[in-house]
Amino acid sequence: MPAPSGGERELWLITRHGIPFYQINEWLDLKSIRKISTGKEYAHKLCVYLNFLHGQGISFEDAVTDDVMAFLMRLMGRSYEDGGVIRLRAPLSYSTLSKYVTVITEFYKWLEQTGMHHVEFQTMDNAKRAQKSFLYGQISSYEYKYIIDRHMLRLTAKREYIKWYTDDEVVTICSCFLTLRDLAIFLVTLEGFRIDEVLSMQLEDYDSQAGRISPSRSKGKPDASSGDFKHRTVFLPQSTRDVLDRYLLTERSQAETQSGLLSQTIFINLKAGCSQGTPLAYRNYWEILKKCAARAGLDSKKIRTHSGRSTKVMQFLEHQAAHPENNISDAMISEHFGWKSLDSIEPYRNYNNPIIAKAVFDKLQKAKEGQR
Repeated sequence: MPAPSGGERELWLITRHGIPFYQINEWLDLKSIRKISTGKEYAHKLCVYLNFLHGQGISFEDAVTDDVMAFLMRLMGRSYEDGGVIRLRAPLSYSTLSKYVTVITEFYKWLEQTGMHHVEFQTMDNAKRAQKSFLYGQISSYEYKYIIDRHMLRLTAKREYIKWYTDDEVVTICSCFLTLRDLAIFLVTLEGFRIDEVLSMQLEDYDSQAGRISPSRSKGKPDASSGDFKHRTVFLPQSTRDVLDRYLLTERSQAETQSGLLSQTIFINLKAGCSQGTPLAYRNYWEILKKCAARAGLDSKKIRTHSGRSTKVMQFLEHQAAHPENNISDAMISEHFGWKSLDSIEPYRNYNNPIIAKAVFDKLQKAKEGQR
């Protein structure tokens, strides 16, 4: 489609009888503004839902809560026929089912806000009612997930992964990267950045002399590429800056010269080919990190890109517990990681951390001795 600023932009559309469905595609367009991949995922899942309704002879305007529940039961590999439950196929994962719930509830919430749909949905009168509501304030995403929890059989064990790196693991992983670029990305994640933030970083957002860097996009926040918004700034240690500067002067400069592409994105594809010089994608780096971990003797199945951020959180908490004289508050930690709420720290805590346990023990012992 023509872009307002000139040129073209990519869109994902849903059609009915070969004709683009205006109502639905207007919503998908809004979901694609920040990332086209988001529009793609929402379009796919909404299309599955709409095809289910079509097979039942129901339009999305006439759907009711029971229809949504029947769709979820179908996704879970079940359907009701003649009062019995019939298994259709292997169920989808809990995570995928939750995404379907998000897509459907957000779609109907948007229809309500725009005045395009006025369906009366049923409600659940129980202790599981969520504080935030969707679907005309009557059915929430949490209530749907509660029903998924009740009906879905967990056939596979919860995935285990390395959430916090030890110092030895960091050293070993760093020694097994094949390029300065990949090492630099890993080191920057260890300063508390999400991988998406790292891959969004622009040359203008990195000041080598001052030692500071900022992402151009961050979870739940406006894109900073327009120049009207700036994300948090983090100062990098000299060792990380040295690796990053070497990458910029050697590998990146060579790839840019060979490809003929001038990109403002810091981390780009290095190998010769059609993608050389273009921004490095998340999926590519994830595969690189897993292969690096395997070379380091770690289980690649337990590797995730978010562990660098978790490790940095625990470093802050360890220092906070061991050195109270430095007055590092939870609010300061939240500021560093870009959190709006102090509660965001909780998922990152390691309650079996020996350093924090020892610091608490020492404080209690000191308090007891002072009372004698």
